[in-house]
Amino acid sequence: MPTYKIRGIDVDFPFEAYDSQLVYMDKVIQSLQEKCNALLESPTGTGKTLCLLCATLAWRKSLGSFTTGVSMQTGDKSEGKNEVSLSQSESSGFSTIVYASRTHSQIRQVIQELKRTSYRPKMVVLGSREQLCIHDEVKLLQGKTQTNACRLLCRRRGKHHCSHFQQVPDYLKNNPHLGEEPVDIEDLVNIGRRFGPCPYYLSKELHKVVDIVFAPYNYLIDRGYRNSLQLSWSNSILIFDEAHNLESICTDAASFDLPSWLLTACISEAESCINLSIERRDKSNDKSQNPDDFAILRALLLKLEKHIAEVPIESKELGYTKPGPYIYELLADLNITHKTASKLISIIAVASTLLEEHNQQKSTGTVCRLDRISEILDIVFRDGRTAHAKYYRVHVREVEAWAGNGSKGKVSRTLSWWCFNPGIAMEDFPMKGVRSIILTSGTLSPMESFAEELKLDFPIRLENPHVITPNQIWAGVVPVGPSGRTFNSSYRTRDSIEYRQELGNAIVNLARIVPDGLLVFFPSYYLMDQCIGCWKSVSNENSTSIWDRICKHKKPVIEPRESSSFPLSIKDYMTKLNDTSASGAVFFAVCRGKVSEGLDFADHAGRAVVITGLPFATSTDPKVRLKREYLDQQSRPQGELFKVLTGDEWYNQQASRAVNQAVGRVIRHRYDYGAIIFCDERFSHPHRQSQVSRWIQPHIKCFSRFGEVVYTLTRFFRDVGTQGPTKVSLLEAENGGNLGEIPSSEQHVDKFYMEKLLSPPTTPMVQNLSLKASSLLDTKQGCTSFLGEIVPANRSSLSSDNGKTVHRESSRDMCGKVLLRRKTPLLQECDRVDLADSCQLGEKSKDRPIPPCSAKKRRLITGEYDLKQYFGSSNEHSSSGGVHLLCKDGVASESLELIRQKGNLPADSAPSIGDETQGSAFLAQVRDKLSAAEYIDFVSYMKALKTKAMKISEVLQCISRLFSGPDRLPLLKGVQWRWVVAVEELGEEGQFSVMVG
Repeated sequence: MPTYKIRGIDVDFPFEAYDSQLVYMDKVIQSLQEKCNALLESPTGTGKTLCLLCATLAWRKSLGSFTTGVSMQTGDKSEGKNEVSLSQSESSGFSTIVYASRTHSQIRQVIQELKRTSYRPKMVVLGSREQLCIHDEVKLLQGKTQTNACRLLCRRRGKHHCSHFQQVPDYLKNNPHLGEEPVDIEDLVNIGRRFGPCPYYLSKELHKVVDIVFAPYNYLIDRGYRNSLQLSWSNSILIFDEAHNLESICTDAASFDLPSWLLTACISEAESCINLSIERRDKSNDKSQNPDDFAILRALLLKLEKHIAEVPIESKELGYTKPGPYIYELLADLNITHKTASKLISIIAVASTLLEEHNQQKSTGTVCRLDRISEILDIVFRDGRTAHAKYYRVHVREVEAWAGNGSKGKVSRTLSWWCFNPGIAMEDFPMKGVRSIILTSGTLSPMESFAEELKLDFPIRLENPHVITPNQIWAGVVPVGPSGRTFNSSYRTRDSIEYRQELGNAIVNLARIVPDGLLVFFPSYYLMDQCIGCWKSVSNENSTSIWDRICKHKKPVIEPRESSSFPLSIKDYMTKLNDTSASGAVFFAVCRGKVSEGLDFADHAGRAVVITGLPFATSTDPKVRLKREYLDQQSRPQGELFKVLTGDEWYNQQASRAVNQAVGRVIRHRYDYGAIIFCDERFSHPHRQSQVSRWIQPHIKCFSRFGEVVYTLTRFFRDVGTQGPTKVSLLEAENGGNLGEIPSSEQHVDKFYMEKLLSPPTTPMVQNLSLKASSLLDTKQGCTSFLGEIVPANRSSLSSDNGKTVHRESSRDMCGKVLLRRKTPLLQECDRVDLADSCQLGEKSKDRPIPPCSAKKRRLITGEYDLKQYFGSSNEHSSSGGVHLLCKDGVASESLELIRQKGNLPADSAPSIGDETQGSAFLAQVRDKLSAAEYIDFVSYMKALKTKAMKISEVLQCISRLFSGPDRLPLLKGVQWRWVVAVEELGEEGQFSVMVG
């Protein structure tokens, strides 16, 4: 295992580290040594988690050895307390590391990465009772109901108690080394089932004495959870992995919404408590619960309901808004103040216990709604202070009642207290003496808002590049569609039928070109539904709908709005993706949806991602509108002394961050490859590109024509299939190379809860680039051209357009002549076929598969052209006028004469060489026919050809586009280009002559 000395710290790393990994570890150690915060972005697949663990634990180990051994002293079990002492002194001053991630599934992956390192700190994973409880009855409950039931059984004695809780001290005493080897939640549960101790309380006791604690975000963000942790916060290290959503998580944790239906349910529960307490007092003389307390609680809730109903709402769109401190005025009318709030919270706790005991007797597991009132009071009256209220806004709005409560169609009101300063959730940490806070993710860009929103100083920042090579990524801005119409998903154009049809035609083309899985992200569910509805409609009876044309290339799956249906849609996508009767699947999804967050579409599951627009939040949404107003108000008094985020800046950066999350679904490891396609002209603006993840920015190219996109994208997948990194053995890479965070297609299967469905195929990667015959030309002898895959798809039926002509020679000739530009006639004897939608060709073409482009071993290009009239004599010309073009490996191609013999080309096919006078006359004709800008382009193309700055095929396509008009066709005859492409496919040569003019 290699060891690297970084800032004086010896860091053991499981593999040979990339430069970007060394830079990342350097920033982590710098943050820890200098006691400052860090904001670190590193793309998925660069080994971010592994680097973070190795650097942090190496620094911690440099301070002193890790904790070993635990001895237990039994305390008062009735209170659920046990005293824990270390074999080391607790006063050693070593930092405790708290590693937080968003979900338990992500933490599971982090534990797997820890097992790959040489470091063995004493560790524990914190989880909720829902994950850890093994009690036969309690584990079936949820939320506060489960918590109350657990606490009740732990306090009891005799028959109805929790035996698992009682066994925790003895187990820890007999197993002092628990946690010195990495253990996950599943390991704790297995210990509990096998040996008896409660896994939940086992982790709670163990977390007091470990070197590193792994926990979900809410254990640090939620004040209640945070206060329950018995950690020494002074000098501790807090790490937030996958921190791209940290701002919204913080604001949500500090805010509340109280809809009418919930308030009604709380009133009903308070009334039930009155009846239950009276019944108990009458039957068993139990006076532990006072019915008068519950009657007061019910009266206060009824009065609150009345107050909310009487709030004057003049505009349904604007609602009723007041400054944050108004919440205290509203509650003061109910006699709820700092003094009475604690008493009210106590009454609610008793009521919750009473309801839980009653539900247990009735064998019902309903959730206690009153607990939400207790949480709201805790948010409002936190720490007995009111200063935080200035960061809030009170809002009352009218909405249609929730269908599930039986009041559908009726108007319901919701009282909200929204926090617009996420830093509130983080402000306690500096006051507690936390040493360093490290925020890291694959998609933090744009970074500006993080420090400004969280009100923390981040002097150390990093935007790391990817570990992939440039030939593994294609990134481009597509401002126009196949018909030249502009792509812009703003409200001005997104509802037009022309925009939706143009976008649909573009996706038909992309579905034809991209192998395997294609992800298409829309700004919103509304726009996705509207576009798909438009594509499914047919303008006339004789045409095929856009949707049908998409389906002929890839089987579609649509992201559902309901979370419960999402696992089925993922399963459906993988089934269609692996269906050999189609060339892949396309997943239509939404930015900020479940598909864009946390799922791995590695390898064949996601070869390209299409962004159809900028996912701006609804500007009229009251929460968005008030957030922008709040930020604008905060920025005014500061002047130029401090950089404060404005409302517009925040609004734009949120959209950009959602885009970065979506494009992060592809290229998930070192040997992955894929394309990122921005179908909106606004992405061509420099300020918009500057907010895209830094590692993508160098690869972004802006195209002016859709045909260029089709051509370059086709070539990308062809080339990467032939030479791409996926041909490297993943098993070999796993054993000897560094795949970083995702070591192989097998090891990252369990990264998230759906990833078993998203695991790569077992067949070699290069075989997945083969495409189906739905878009094939009619080729009787198996002589097919990949060019059939790249024609525009802006028409849905055959026509008499002369724009595309394909000529197939006999199998003995194996020479097909393919025209690359519309409205340019070829030889008169050629069969004419409209390629605008080649999926509608005859049955013969429909069932014939395209040869896998990955199977092409090498591509030899030779040609002869009449350029002497433009450039004068050149020593590049041979005596026969042929030009030998070298392949990348430097091997010269076959001579023109040899190709003439193999292709049975006539001897007079050689172009005539004109003198300088003829060349000048020809240039004069070109200047007359072309515009000034077009003529400049023409000259630049010819110079690029001479200097070899562009490939010949690129020059051919660009110049044929310039001469595509009817009055310019004769000019092509003056050029007289003939090119022969010799392609070696699976050991069998096939030659295609591409003729222009």
